[in-house]
Amino acid sequence: MIKKLGFMLIIVLVVSSFTACGSDYITGNKDVKDLIENIGLKKEEVFNNLKLEEGKDIEEFDGKAGIYAFKEERTVYGQSLKLALTFDINNDKMYGFMYIKGFKDQKKDAYDLTQKLQKDLNKAYGEPATYPELTNTISKMPNYEDLPEKESADFLETWKADDGLDVELRMTIQEGQNASVTLTYKINTLPEDWNK
Repeated sequence: MIKKLGFMLIIVLVVSSFTACGSDYITGNKDVKDLIENIGLKKEEVFNNLKLEEGKDIEEFDGKAGIYAFKEERTVYGQSLKLALTFDINNDKMYGFMYIKGFKDQKKDAYDLTQKLQKDLNKAYGEPATYPELTNTISKMPNYEDLPEKESADFLETWKADDGLDVELRMTIQEGQNASVTLTYKINTLPEDWNK
């Protein structure tokens, strides 16, 4: 009897640990879940909820109104990226957030990161919801060797994460080897009281 109870307890622990890992994987990490819960709230409330102090933990991103970047990089899907919160400049409400990584003379690293994040997002959210007519999607992106050498290029993929929430992965190549990868979570519909 004791052996049976011990065996059952081990089974329950193993199953619950897989379940916990799976739910963490689907949201990417704890940051994503916490940030999603703050969408629609005003900046002051978001900063209070997340225990952020402007100038100390977070600051305006490259002088862009309504975008505030954490000073320290954050991890999502096992990758260390800069995290920024995005606010509507008309009403100060948070409408999303994005993870960003720039690559100087490292187009191959940007390509590899994009491929890895695409796989992770497909596992987390299923098939992309990108318009099928688009030709510059990440799923149709050429092999690294066939990417344009001198011209700029932009590749995009979108997933439906939740009711009213989209996830967008974008890889942008500037002329030459410079590139950037952006993973954006944003609302795709505005609540009726958004402008109040």
